[in-house]
Amino acid sequence: MFQLYDIHGPITSIPEPTAVTVGVFDGVHRGHRELLKGVSLVVTLTSHPSFVLGRRDSEYWLDDPDEHLHLLFEAGAKYVAVLPFSREVAQLSACQMARLLYDRLQMRSLLLGYDSRFGSKNNDDFDRLPQLASNLGFTLKRGEPFLLDGKPISSSRIRESLAQGAMEDTANLLGRPFTLTGTVLHGRGVGHTLGFPTANIDLSQTRKMLPAYGVYAVKIGDRIGMANLGPVPTFGVDKPLLEVHLLDFHGDLYGQTVTVEFIHRLRDIVRFDSSEALQHQLQEDIKQTRLWS
Repeated sequence: MFQLYDIHGPITSIPEPTAVTVGVFDGVHRGHRELLKGVSLVVTLTSHPSFVLGRRDSEYWLDDPDEHLHLLFEAGAKYVAVLPFSREVAQLSACQMARLLYDRLQMRSLLLGYDSRFGSKNNDDFDRLPQLASNLGFTLKRGEPFLLDGKPISSSRIRESLAQGAMEDTANLLGRPFTLTGTVLHGRGVGHTLGFPTANIDLSQTRKMLPAYGVYAVKIGDRIGMANLGPVPTFGVDKPLLEVHLLDFHGDLYGQTVTVEFIHRLRDIVRFDSSEALQHQLQEDIKQTRLWS
């Protein structure tokens, strides 16, 4: 049922008693990191319960799977147990899940988030957890909310910030800049013709939510650039693309996998009447981008 990992990779069993917490931990944001200070083993779910149970019609994340594991270990987890979340797992009651953690993962302490209430609501015995903890001999604790500007940090709050293209706020909530990773593909060559060659980044493999469409100041490594995220109406492209022009860069990135760090949203995407008008705007965008280097 559980896929087990330590910082070096997959393992077959948990060799010692553990302090456990359970959740999706989407984005492993600052609130999650505060909670994870008190545990040695994180049980993380492969799918959002609201999506599996039909309460959400799409499943966009704040991190990719490999990134998710890396962030959990970076936050201090000694072990990670990945639980494939399904309708069958969703039917487990809170006490059934806790007993499973006790038996399979050597749980001797269970830390719940300030608003966490796991287990099936159709078979709800959550209030019996303290008695089960006493019977089996594990401790039960609840964490405190991590507040920013008087409100708890949550994955939902970060999605709202992303949807507005508020990258500084998003970074503050996450505790790091928001990034997208993909392979650089050959594009249409239009940027090169205009004097602004771009790295066209394939986003087909990411599961992450995209920020609001627009033109952004970004970084790839230590190099500043500007990016167009979304359609390109001036040239009749309707599907969303991520095209990055790195300032003062003349190398070749084709075939490389790159991570784009979003810094600041410069403007909306607009349709220009001519290539000359677009070139003029791109020059202005470069001036604004340099302010963020």
